[in-house]
Amino acid sequence: MLFNCMFLKWLYFSILVFLFGSAFLLIEISLKTFSPSYIAFFRVSIAALILFIYSKFIGCTYEFVKNNFKLLFILGLTGTTIPFYLISYAQVTINSGETGILIGFMPIFTIIGSHYYFKYEKLNLRKIFGFILGFIGLFVLLVNNENSINLHSNIFAKLLVILAAFFYALNALLVKKLSAINVIPLSSCVMIISAMQLFFILIFSHEEYLDFKNFYTDSVLSLLFMAIFSTAIATVIYYKIIQDYGPSFLSLVNYPIPIFAFFAGVIILEESFNIYSVLSLCLVIMAIYISQKN
Repeated sequence: MLFNCMFLKWLYFSILVFLFGSAFLLIEISLKTFSPSYIAFFRVSIAALILFIYSKFIGCTYEFVKNNFKLLFILGLTGTTIPFYLISYAQVTINSGETGILIGFMPIFTIIGSHYYFKYEKLNLRKIFGFILGFIGLFVLLVNNENSINLHSNIFAKLLVILAAFFYALNALLVKKLSAINVIPLSSCVMIISAMQLFFILIFSHEEYLDFKNFYTDSVLSLLFMAIFSTAIATVIYYKIIQDYGPSFLSLVNYPIPIFAFFAGVIILEESFNIYSVLSLCLVIMAIYISQKN
C-alpha cells in the first residue's frame, strides 16, 4: 500500500514535469502561426471545454462557486490568464530554454510568500542564500545576449517570465485554501473563468494576428497538444498534488522543469547554448535546491 502511494506520488510528479516542461517548446512552435494573446486564449478555452464536459460526464457539481467566486477569479488570473499571456508574449523574443530557466524562480517566490504573508514556513539564512544565488544566476542569463535581438527587448521579455513565475507561486499558495474541493470541477471552473478573462484581453489588445496564408500544421498541433495535455490534464494533476501532498512537494516539480525545457529547446529546436547558459542554469537550479531543502 505504501509502495503504491509513493509510486502514484512520483508518477504525478514525473507527468507534471513533462507536461509543464514541454509547454515552453510548444509555445515557441505555436508562435509561427498564432500571436501570444491567441495562444493563451485558445489553450485555456479548449482546456476549459474539455474539463467542463468531463466534469459533467462524471456528475460533478459546482455548488462551491458561489462561496468562493472571488478566490476562483484570482486563481484564474494568477494561475493561467496572466502567466500564460506573459510567457507567450516573452517567447516572441526569447527561446524556450531561457523561459524554462526563469520559470525556475517560482519556488523562490513561494518561499518568500510562505514566510511573509501566508505563514506556511519560516525564512532562514539558508533560504536567503538560495534566493541571492538565484538572482546571480538570473544576472548571468541576462548578460548572455549573443543573438541579434535588442538587449533591452530581451531584458523586458525575461522580466515578464520572472513576473509569470511570481504569479504561479501566488497561485500555488492560494490553491491550498480550496483543498476540500474536487480537483476536476475546480480545474474546470478556474479554466472557464480564465478563458473569459483572456477573451477580454484579446478584445482590448486589438490583435489581428491570424495569418491563414502562413498557417503551419505543426503550430496548430502544438497548440492542441498544449491545450489538452499541458493545460487541461496538467492543471488537474497540479491541483491534485497540492491537495494530496501539499505546496512544498509541488514546488519540487520546478527543479527538473527548467532542465527539461532548456534541453528540449536545444535538442528539438536546435537552439544554441554556451558556457554562460549552462552556468546560469546550474546557478538557478542550485538556488532552488538550497532554498527548498529541509
